[in-house]
Amino acid sequence: MGYLLAVLAVFLWSLNPVISNYFASSLAPLEMAFGRWLIAGIILIILARRDLWQNRRWFTAHIGYLLALAVSGMVITNTLIYYAGHTASAINMSLLNTLGPVFLLLLSHFILQTAITGRQISGLLVAFAGVLTIIVNGDFLALSEIKLVRGDFIMLINAFCFAVYSLLQTKRPPEISQTSLLAASAVVGAGILFVLMLLFVPEAQFVELRPADYGVFVYLGIFNSVLAYLSWNTALHKLGNIKTAVVYYALPLFSTAEAWIILGERLYLPQIIGGIMIIAGIAWANFAPSVKASKKAPAKKE
Repeated sequence: MGYLLAVLAVFLWSLNPVISNYFASSLAPLEMAFGRWLIAGIILIILARRDLWQNRRWFTAHIGYLLALAVSGMVITNTLIYYAGHTASAINMSLLNTLGPVFLLLLSHFILQTAITGRQISGLLVAFAGVLTIIVNGDFLALSEIKLVRGDFIMLINAFCFAVYSLLQTKRPPEISQTSLLAASAVVGAGILFVLMLLFVPEAQFVELRPADYGVFVYLGIFNSVLAYLSWNTALHKLGNIKTAVVYYALPLFSTAEAWIILGERLYLPQIIGGIMIIAGIAWANFAPSVKASKKAPAKKE
């Protein structure tokens, strides 16, 4: 179940570039981020209202924890991607975005003392190589032409904050449900985004919203926020940080398939090879063969 939830979250997030590119001319990044988390917050409050009320003292006492979750997971993650796109190339953004699982693996190992097996490392490397194959379309010489710009450092911050958000999920006590924790952090995140939006988005832009813009708020709020984040957070709890992080490398695999099916783009051999490598790396890292006990049970004494 944990793997299905992780795959579902990654699949929903893989649609973000298509949606953000389509609405880039009408919506500012902060507008899009605030709209999605406002809708998500309302839905989550309705779903978790009883748990939120029963544990209101815990949430009040741990406002710093909620702020850390909100800033890393709602305010920064995904919002910065829109700003990075102003200066960073698509290849650079895709490459740097794949560092999120690497950051999560390192943070889990050095902060939580999580053990990392050689099988997991090798699986991650194979999946990462598959991602590179898809991004550069098999032309690895293109990597030598990469030049770092301001947008690249923004993407690094985005990837690191995604890892921090995922790591913070391990601090959730068992008496606090995933839904109520996400609801509380979504409300805090929406509040911060609202203030930032008022400060940095021109007032005239608010009155130019189209019905389709409100529609994308609802879509992102339900699917890319509530459903995707609950799925990802639950997968982290069920599988652990390392196994869930490797599944994240399926994101470019989904993006390629969506471009082929929805946009009618051609599918090239390097993309097929890269997709096979991603699937193989994820499977190798997560599904170790079962080991049957070879020793016989000791004979009972009479």
